[in-house]
Amino acid sequence: MKSIQAAILLTSLSFASANSAAQPLTESEVKILKQNVVTYMSAWNVLDESERVSMLEKATNPGFVYQDPSSAGYAINNAQLVSNWIGGFQGQMRDYGLWPYDATLVSNIEVHGSVDSANIRFNWHITALGGAVSVAEGVDYGTASNLKLNSITGFFGALTPKCQSPDWQLGETYVSDSLVTYKDAIYQAKWWTQASPEEDTEVWVKLHDCTHEI
Repeated sequence: MKSIQAAILLTSLSFASANSAAQPLTESEVKILKQNVVTYMSAWNVLDESERVSMLEKATNPGFVYQDPSSAGYAINNAQLVSNWIGGFQGQMRDYGLWPYDATLVSNIEVHGSVDSANIRFNWHITALGGAVSVAEGVDYGTASNLKLNSITGFFGALTPKCQSPDWQLGETYVSDSLVTYKDAIYQAKWWTQASPEEDTEVWVKLHDCTHEI
């Protein structure tokens, strides 16, 4: 943990100290770079491998490097390998029952530097089951040149599903596909009901266990 915190501190310092001798990015150049970040993030939600690789190649430079706490020991240094990593993550989410999932930007994309050497930072959030469960959230730092990404380094905590749906309420009327949290699990209604998931196991389908911990 200390090594990760040190890495965050060092990355933050380098992020904050853009090269003052270089010509700052123009507004239009920042817009292009931010769009490439959006394209990169969107690739995490794409199921088709060829489309995913195409998106990554569009947003990144050759030799693009990705790393996060779970990728230690792996060389992920081109669009195809990043796509393979994303595909593996999608498979894990299916296996865990956290499907479908959605990886989303939840902050502005901060950009500093020049066309030749830029630093970026943004926050993201992964949810599953239509937003009923929060899977993970974190911050990514990156480098770029010629308005495309050279590297992304991600930081996040444990992948612990957290309940996001409203708690089941006595007297509330629920209709088909309603999602509720009940006793540390997410349930979905098959049809109209006022009963709890414990009272009527026919109408409620348990989707996944989760925690209320913040």
